[in-house]
Amino acid sequence: MNESPRSPRFSAERSAAVEALLANVVRDGTSENRHFQNTKGKRILLAGVAIALVATGGAVIMQLPVADKSSIDCFARAELHGSRFPGTTVVLGEGTRVGEPSTQRNPIPIEDALAACRHVWAQHVLDPDAPDGRTHPSLRDGSSSYPVPDPLTVCVLNDGRAAVIPGDEKVCGSLGLALKTPTAP
Repeated sequence: MNESPRSPRFSAERSAAVEALLANVVRDGTSENRHFQNTKGKRILLAGVAIALVATGGAVIMQLPVADKSSIDCFARAELHGSRFPGTTVVLGEGTRVGEPSTQRNPIPIEDALAACRHVWAQHVLDPDAPDGRTHPSLRDGSSSYPVPDPLTVCVLNDGRAAVIPGDEKVCGSLGLALKTPTAP
């Protein structure tokens, strides 16, 4: 047996103490047995929670508000590799703000990420089968009549921007993102 200055040796006294403790746990009426019986309900509750998580696929939906509305990412499919994704980033017209020099460019905040990405889909800018998620410019639909996937879900990226991704609310958690909190009416 390796001796370490940090760990005490397992002596005969220690062995006897462990044996006595185990005997008290199984003997009715001892404080150790009562403690074991009292914690049994907690273990059953934890087991129930574990079963519920397994039954729901472990889906715990976290919600966050969109903090940065300067741009949004429209995903062609539910796939995320670090900061790379199949799709495109949308920025609404850059302009100058009142009181700033004309050389200062600022994006216009995007208030409705879902509507903006639906518009991108309707123009056939996105293609879920393309490696980069984008349609070749010659195939785009200027009439905005291309079918839009349903459902599309707004998630929140780690940098606080919105990401609109094909799929239901579970898609955010599957990619390690938060679901966008609903806005108050």
